[in-house]
Amino acid sequence: MDIFSYVVTHDAGFAPNPFGGLLTLATCKPRIRLHACKGDLIVGTGSTSTVGNDKLVYAARVSEVDSLEDYGSQQEYAIKRPSARGQRWRKHGDNIYVKVNGEWTQRRNLHHSKREMIRDLSGKHVLVCRQFWYFGGNAIEIPERFQKLIKSGPGHKRVRDPLFTKGFLAWLITLPNGRLGMPEMDAAEEESCCR
Repeated sequence: MDIFSYVVTHDAGFAPNPFGGLLTLATCKPRIRLHACKGDLIVGTGSTSTVGNDKLVYAARVSEVDSLEDYGSQQEYAIKRPSARGQRWRKHGDNIYVKVNGEWTQRRNLHHSKREMIRDLSGKHVLVCRQFWYFGGNAIEIPERFQKLIKSGPGHKRVRDPLFTKGFLAWLITLPNGRLGMPEMDAAEEESCCR
């Protein structure tokens, strides 16, 4: 079990998507999606321009690693497709890629245009997490003993220390789990950053 940690620079409920009873990472972070395995922990931390440094936006344990093709076509993940109908969070669905006649197409969405398609598809996988702690705008302080997992700047950090990882997971398990907050971006910020 490894930890993949990165800074969440835009938290609109898209990447990660903490809605529909699962936390999924289907876009952005292609290297994490390419290399993370079942059982690994994905950790998103805040930045000075969002909820603040040293804060936990979310942590999630990978339950399944699905292909983008399966994610886009399986009915089980239809709830993650972007939709203007229904609850407000549905418009932030991350299930935006589907193959039609052997060619990738992009579902209409608020967040990614065709410009991001090559980068998103290079990740090849979708990380599906049934056990997660998503705080969003209610991000919590990361205890000092776990701050070595915090990545500064772009990219990600991979922590392979089994004792550290087990200790971090033991701390997480003491917290309530599921979606414990909403994305920190308000509607005005969403519109300005997403197109």
